Amino acid sequence: MQRSLAVWLVLVLGTPAFAQDLVLINGTIIDGTGNPRVAGNVRIHDGEVTGIGLFKPAAGDAAIDVKGMIVAPGFIDIHSSSAARVQLLNGVTTAVLGQDGEGPVAIEEYMKPLDRDPIPMNVAAFTGHGKVRKFTMGDDFKRAATPDEVKKMANDVEAAMREGAFGLSAGLDREPGSYAATEELIALAKVAGKYGGIFVTTLRNRTDKVLDAVKEAIEIGRRAKVPVHISGLTGPPLRILPLIDQARLQGVDVTADVSSDEKAVREFLRNRWVMAAGEVTFPLTPNPALTQESAIRKMSALPASRLSFKQRGILKKGSAADIVVFDPKTPGQMKYVFVNGELVVKEGLPTEAKPGRALR
Repeated sequence: MQRSLAVWLVLVLGTPAFAQDLVLINGTIIDGTGNPRVAGNVRIHDGEVTGIGLFKPAAGDAAIDVKGMIVAPGFIDIHSSSAARVQLLNGVTTAVLGQDGEGPVAIEEYMKPLDRDPIPMNVAAFTGHGKVRKFTMGDDFKRAATPDEVKKMANDVEAAMREGAFGLSAGLDREPGSYAATEELIALAKVAGKYGGIFVTTLRNRTDKVLDAVKEAIEIGRRAKVPVHISGLTGPPLRILPLIDQARLQGVDVTADVSSDEKAVREFLRNRWVMAAGEVTFPLTPNPALTQESAIRKMSALPASRLSFKQRGILKKGSAADIVVFDPKTPGQMKYVFVNGELVVKEGLPTEAKPGRALR
């Protein structure tokens, strides 16, 4: 009777704050690392995972019985165009904004409103090369930047990194980024790397010169000595993926994402270093070439490691309680979603909770 009452309280009130701990019991745990699934329970306390495994809930714990369901880390969208509540229904608990060179120059000014008025999911951001370039060069951007202009852009990137940007994004397939020389990008990527950030870029060419564009992105990472991430990977997988694998063997830390649900991208997703990104790809569903464990890794631990998140992307003791729960028979429908330990999706519907954090 006590257990039934505890479950009722959690489901009706929509938050574990009314009990010391909340335990998801009888679940099938996929921790995000790619390791095989295991049976067990997950304990949530004060926004964190404080227990995981075959332990017994304590007297007084609130509990949700998730028998027959997958319990996994919340998904991280490294190429999100928004932080809309609807994304929670796809399991996205952290949205990374500022892609394609469009990220803010003033990161703190951009993030502070989220501190004052939180939203349901976590938000991180890149600073944008396009915005920085336009800020420096104005309307006269259809040319190579001068050394003094590159120096000014570097100062702006440094300020953004100090304020909490997770890296520098570039949109080389559009203005004004398309006019930037490779040397300019290397100089600015070095600044991002100095502060532990990454260089994330769309390819300069996605058609007849796509291989040259991939090589340019890799060269920027090599010469700037910064992790590089190729956004919206497209082109012939059997020619592009060997370039990425070879670069990694040579010590260049390069990853990529696909931002489409078309069949053509499935070959890219076979590669260990290619992840999911963009609203239309979430959640990834398993197929003969992609196990459920691998699909979840590409939506959680892999983007988390790319961004150097220490407490998100893996379900383990001490991690933030960003958690998704779903029936493996319907992997595209989230039953429950937690952000920082609070229910933001309950029985497949969004709640009014706003526990998201502005990550820096």
